[in-house]
Amino acid sequence: MTGRMIGATGLLTAIVSIVFTLLVVAVSDMRESAEVLRHSRERLAAANLVERDIIDLETGVRGFVITREERYLEPWDATRFRFPADASELVRLADQPGQRSRARRVLEAGTSYIQGYAAPLVSDVRQGDASASSVEATEEGRRRVNALRRELDGFAAVERVAITASQERADADARQAIVAASVGFAGSIVLVVLFAGYLTRAIVGPVRRVAAMAGRLAGGDLSTRMSQTGVGEIGALERSFNSMAESLQRSRDGLRRINDEQAALRRVATIVAHGTSPDDVFAAVAKEVGLLLGAEATRLLRFEADGRATVMSGWTREGDPVPAGGRIAIGGTVAAIVRQSGQPARKTEQLSWVAGFLPGPGPYSAVGSPIMVEGKLWGAVTALSPHDRPMPQGADVRMGEFTGLVGTAIANTQARAELTASRARIVAAADQTRRQIERDLHDGIQQRLVSLTINLRAVEASVPPELPELRADMGELVGGLIGALEDLRETSRGIHPAILSEGGLGPALKTLARRSTIPVELDVEIAHRLSEPVEAAAYYVAAEALANAAKHAHASVARVEAGIRDGRLHLSVRDDGVGGADPVRGSGLIGLTDRVEAMGGSLEIISPSRQGTLLQVELPVEID
Repeated sequence: MTGRMIGATGLLTAIVSIVFTLLVVAVSDMRESAEVLRHSRERLAAANLVERDIIDLETGVRGFVITREERYLEPWDATRFRFPADASELVRLADQPGQRSRARRVLEAGTSYIQGYAAPLVSDVRQGDASASSVEATEEGRRRVNALRRELDGFAAVERVAITASQERADADARQAIVAASVGFAGSIVLVVLFAGYLTRAIVGPVRRVAAMAGRLAGGDLSTRMSQTGVGEIGALERSFNSMAESLQRSRDGLRRINDEQAALRRVATIVAHGTSPDDVFAAVAKEVGLLLGAEATRLLRFEADGRATVMSGWTREGDPVPAGGRIAIGGTVAAIVRQSGQPARKTEQLSWVAGFLPGPGPYSAVGSPIMVEGKLWGAVTALSPHDRPMPQGADVRMGEFTGLVGTAIANTQARAELTASRARIVAAADQTRRQIERDLHDGIQQRLVSLTINLRAVEASVPPELPELRADMGELVGGLIGALEDLRETSRGIHPAILSEGGLGPALKTLARRSTIPVELDVEIAHRLSEPVEAAAYYVAAEALANAAKHAHASVARVEAGIRDGRLHLSVRDDGVGGADPVRGSGLIGLTDRVEAMGGSLEIISPSRQGTLLQVELPVEID
């Protein structure tokens, strides 16, 4: 049977190879014909383009000679510069010596027509030469153009013949390919039919039983088995199929377990990635662990310093609530082993009392896995199942994937809290430093400058009348000192405005509006003092927005609105400027965003191009 199969396969291979070779040859010939056809069409198109150029040249010159109107020379001027390139392209595309010679004659004759006839004729007409409009002059141009067109007609005729020949050759190759494919296909069909009849009689019968089993396996019935009654290769095939079914059944059970575990991990990881509160993560982990292990109940515990544990979350198969938030003793439980060793553990717990979330007393199979947060033992996840339905092997290790996610969620929450507190401390320290600098300037240098100004005015007043120059010099000194004092006051207000500390956010915003270089409309409804960090953040946001509106947005008016709603300060600054503000390009807006977010607020910038800019801020408030 093997020899016959090899012989039939060889014969079929030979037929297919011959047919394939004929097809390859035919396809190659067709590709060559198509390539020749494409080049001929390119040359024909180039010849048509050159002929159109010649017509444009003749039409332009003749129209100008007859009418003497310059507008007829517009196509002639454009074409006489384009013609050399178009004719040169025709020479390049011509691959036959005769065609190339004809194309070169067209190039030379066309160039001669432009330079030796058309250009001088146009020049003579412009100079008023009457002979330039004579019949002899126009007849010379017609003769040259007709000669050029005859050359192009000959060139096009040759290419049309080549196109026709290439098309006919391609059609012949296609017919040859069809005949070869048809003959090979018919021969292959005959051979396949004969060979199939032999295989049906010799092999198909015994294999049908195997095929039926394979169908049951494909339908999901991995418990099916077939009787091993065959001999030789058929018997080996039956044994192999039975072994394969057993292996598939074991693999499917393992794969199902892995898929369930990975799906549960993905669900918990998604909750952790979204920054959900730890309580939600605890509840999800308790539920997913219970469902995955087939447990009766699960609990997530946090170890306390007194040796007890706090129940953070729980789950039961029956859906009964698990008391959370209370402290429990863990002595004698699997949680105590986990706390002592810091490793996953398994234990049989003998419960003589009925917990509120368990069906009854008795022995329970218990497993536990530690929760580590930044390398330190934080707590554990425990699962209980009746002793007659013990936890599967490796359950304690499988729980470790979930406890790792719990540790990550707790660490992330702590890190976010610490980062928020740190940012708030940095902002508060910066504001405190600003206030200290402002006070130092006001109480120190500013007061000294005021005293110097008063003393200088007294000296100026005591200058004798007979010394007017000295009095003038003293006046200039007093004026310069007053200017320096004003600059210092302005700088002091920029560091930390005193009005913000003394009067609060409302008066500070009104002062900003008065000092703005553009008109500002105010709508401020703040009846109480707010915390210093919130007032400072809102003030600097408004100051930066107004400064940008005047300096960069070229706005004509701005509107500032501020009010308390739902326990949050809502501040908005809108201008009618050019828009297009980009926080990435301005360190001031980035700094304001950091300040606002450090207060637990949000800052949004809406700035479409040419539609103005809207800056909106929300800050949590605590009324002082």
